[in-house]
Amino acid sequence: MIGYLMAGFALFLIVIGSIGYTIEGEVEDIPTPNIDGFVFFSDEALPENPVSLFVSADTIITWDRDDIFLVIANESKKTQCDGIRANQGGFLQTESNSQTCQYGDTGYEATAIDGTSGAQWHVISGTYYAGIGTQSGALPAGTDLNLSYEVKLSASFPTYLFSFLIGIGGVGLSRMK
Repeated sequence: MIGYLMAGFALFLIVIGSIGYTIEGEVEDIPTPNIDGFVFFSDEALPENPVSLFVSADTIITWDRDDIFLVIANESKKTQCDGIRANQGGFLQTESNSQTCQYGDTGYEATAIDGTSGAQWHVISGTYYAGIGTQSGALPAGTDLNLSYEVKLSASFPTYLFSFLIGIGGVGLSRMK
């Protein structure tokens, strides 16, 4: 009896993990920056995935403007960008050749310049922040931004492996007499 329960539980985990669960939401009226090309980060960190070993979380973020880009950065990158802004007294010089914390910086976890396609990010453990900025050469056409997000939760490889092992153990127990 216990063997059948174990095999059934394993099958249940595999099916539910494959189907997954999707969380959707919107954030409206985010103020847009008026500085060309520089990234401004949220004060609040993005939600973490504390069970990333067992649950995979893939996020898609879209927005309603073409003149805004979005980035996701770790805590040290956010601190670096906030430090640059603080050292310059809040005034940012964009005439330098440096791309640090600007539109062309490649040091982000995820970057997206097209609001229709959006940003795709595999959520991992750690502290990460979302940031927005205006694309180079264009000041924003409006004063606010609306974001939509979708987070797809599904089983990760260790969950499938664990379920498989439980299933095999359950089948083995059910065959014992």
